[in-house]
Amino acid sequence: MATTQTSMLRRAFLRSKVAGRTLLIVIGIIVVKLVIAAFSLEFISISPLFTSVVAGGVFVLGLLVAGTLTDYKEADRVPAEITAVMTNIHDDCSAFAKQFPDLNLKRLKATLLRIAQTFHDDLADPSSVNALDAIDDLNDTFIQMDAVGVPATYTSRLRNEQATLRRSMLRVYHVQRTEFLPTAFLLIYMIVVIIITTMMFMEIEPTYEAVIIVGFISFFFLSLLALLRLMDTPFHVEEHTEDDVSLFLLRGFVDRLNRSAS
Repeated sequence: MATTQTSMLRRAFLRSKVAGRTLLIVIGIIVVKLVIAAFSLEFISISPLFTSVVAGGVFVLGLLVAGTLTDYKEADRVPAEITAVMTNIHDDCSAFAKQFPDLNLKRLKATLLRIAQTFHDDLADPSSVNALDAIDDLNDTFIQMDAVGVPATYTSRLRNEQATLRRSMLRVYHVQRTEFLPTAFLLIYMIVVIIITTMMFMEIEPTYEAVIIVGFISFFFLSLLALLRLMDTPFHVEEHTEDDVSLFLLRGFVDRLNRSAS
């Protein structure tokens, strides 16, 4: 029961983390707006041009969300694919080991564990691709399978699984380390800064309406910027929020492999 409650509290915290962090920034913006209004530093009047700038910001944000959402959805499927491939390799080789006792199953398990660990480490280090080297180490097991007499068709099927695993890893590296339309990201950041700065010095009466408008628009744009940043880099080792792609399937595979090894 305690574990369940802790898990629920953690999930609630992760769900509200981005919104809470954005809310703190918005509160700071509102405080600055109130200070500006108190000292009568507002000198910009509301005009149709400002609404056009806001509409342009919404359009660019929609473009970026549509682009990054495609990569995010694809990245969300990758952990399941990686786990499925590694499970297939392990289960097939375990079955072969019963018929061919000379097959070194311990080495295979060590290699699979190393693949999972290096993949985890690669997510924390943007310059590392050590998981690809660990995947290549599966060749030692496949060569031994040929030597002990495993039919070539089965070995070929496992090599195809190895190629699928390598392709999935490369896809993760690509999504994790590239940015969708970097110029558009810079543009929307500039637009948001311009919009918020303009609203800070805009004459809006009465003051409570100014606070509501500034708070709402700031929260809208800043929340979307935070969401875009999360979707553009979907994998995080610590899984700071529930929007990060979860690796729980891969961790479960490692746990099962460790239990079977022991």
